[in-house]
Amino acid sequence: MSYDLRLKDPEFICTYGWGKVIANLKKQMDQWSVNQLSSRGYKDFKLAYMPVIMNIDLDGTNNNDLAARARVSKQAMSKVIKDLQKKGYITSKTDTKDKRSSIFTLTSRGKDFVKGAKFCVRGLMDEYRKVFGKKEFNELLLKLVEVIEYNDKTFAKDGED
Repeated sequence: MSYDLRLKDPEFICTYGWGKVIANLKKQMDQWSVNQLSSRGYKDFKLAYMPVIMNIDLDGTNNNDLAARARVSKQAMSKVIKDLQKKGYITSKTDTKDKRSSIFTLTSRGKDFVKGAKFCVRGLMDEYRKVFGKKEFNELLLKLVEVIEYNDKTFAKDGED
């Protein structure tokens, strides 16, 4: 059966539709992450914190760079920052180069968290490489990054009008 005909099949769409595949993978990754965090004692950590904490450099990151890397507005990042500070994952200080900006750094708890999170993800990726083949999995990652880069360029152009 041709791909075009398959697209008319509701069962095919429920399983292989682009949005469905991405949504299912996101749900699975979220559940895996929650399980990993919980088993490592980080029961107070929310997945919404992940884009922020994982984008803080070891020597600190200013709020403008952090918002851009995390792909969130500075306003949206503000609550996450407050929660992470309150829970002892990060600290902040005024940027000496720009008094309007802050520099966020990881505390020892934050560093332990980031190190553990990276270790867990590396383990999962190694597992995928064993199951699906190293070359195939690496090619899949490269293709997904290409999709993201394409979307960034395309949506950036759309937003310029």
